[in-house]
Amino acid sequence: MKGYLQSLPVVGKIFLDVKPEEVWAFWRFMQDHFRTSVINKSSALEMQLVARGLEALGVQSKEFFLKNFTTTIGRRIYTPFEVGSPKGGWDLWHQVVICVHEHQHVVQHDREGLAYEVSYLADRAARANRAWTLTRPHADYAGRYLSDTLGTIDIGVSGQEMEVRAGVMHAIATPFTQPDSIRVELSPGQGWAIAFEMGANGPIGLSIMGERFTRA
Repeated sequence: MKGYLQSLPVVGKIFLDVKPEEVWAFWRFMQDHFRTSVINKSSALEMQLVARGLEALGVQSKEFFLKNFTTTIGRRIYTPFEVGSPKGGWDLWHQVVICVHEHQHVVQHDREGLAYEVSYLADRAARANRAWTLTRPHADYAGRYLSDTLGTIDIGVSGQEMEVRAGVMHAIATPFTQPDSIRVELSPGQGWAIAFEMGANGPIGLSIMGERFTRA
């Protein structure tokens, strides 16, 4: 939603937390330092082929793969957005966070070689194959959850997609292995489980990193 608001003509600048030119300059600096290139994911033939393969295997749909994930192979970073141009799901600050995250993959590739890419893609494929363990419709988990020490977590739901926000950090949730739980990467390369505390009529709270949040 934030990326969509930032992309609106005239009024979009009200919602900016960082300037488009600053985002572009940061990406340019990182590309120069790590010798990487940025490629539009949807227009890259190799990504189209990967997307079709994942869809054929039943891992995830072609459209979901192309629109919701940035993918790094070697020093080629495939983005589902134009750097410095906000859009739904890819606000400007998120683009900065993704830049750091993807360049971490470049460092890991340099350290571990092809074995890293194989293990990374295998891990993502395994997570993508997980089934949701939620015991109620996704919409029942939407809302605001409060903690006296860590603040607020907001969960928004659109169909089967759950977006989790904590301050400036946000992520699209994926299934986790325990009942009534989800997995999120609120910071680059770090996944956390969110476990919901269920009441008679749905979630009454959640726990993440050992901290309990009460539903507002």
